[in-house]
Amino acid sequence: MGRLTHKEASGRWQVKGIPWEQLQAGETITEEVSQALYGCLCKLKDYEDSGMSPDQLKGWQNELTDMAVQACDKLCRHPREIAVQEDLDAICENCLINVCVDRIYVRE
Repeated sequence: MGRLTHKEASGRWQVKGIPWEQLQAGETITEEVSQALYGCLCKLKDYEDSGMSPDQLKGWQNELTDMAVQACDKLCRHPREIAVQEDLDAICENCLINVCVDRIYVRE
C-alpha cells in the first residue's frame, strides 16, 4: 500500500484525494471520503501495532540499506576488476539487492 497522505509544495498536507476543506465541521462525509478515512485508520492501526516509533523505523531503514550496500559490494562489485563508477552502477541497476533497497523506502 502506498502513501495515504499528500503534501503540497506549500507544506500543507491532506489525505490523498480528499481536499482538507471536505473534512471540516459541517461537511457531509461521502462514501468515498468514509472509505479513504477508514483506510487511513487501518494503516495507522497497523503502524501502531508494530510498536515502533518513526525514529525507530527510520533507523531500521538506514540499517537495512547499509547491510544491502555491503552485501552488494561483496557479491557484485568486488569480484570484478572495474574501477569506473558508472560501470559499477550499471552492474547494480538490475541487482536483486538493489531492488530490495528500493522497496525499503516508501516513495511519495
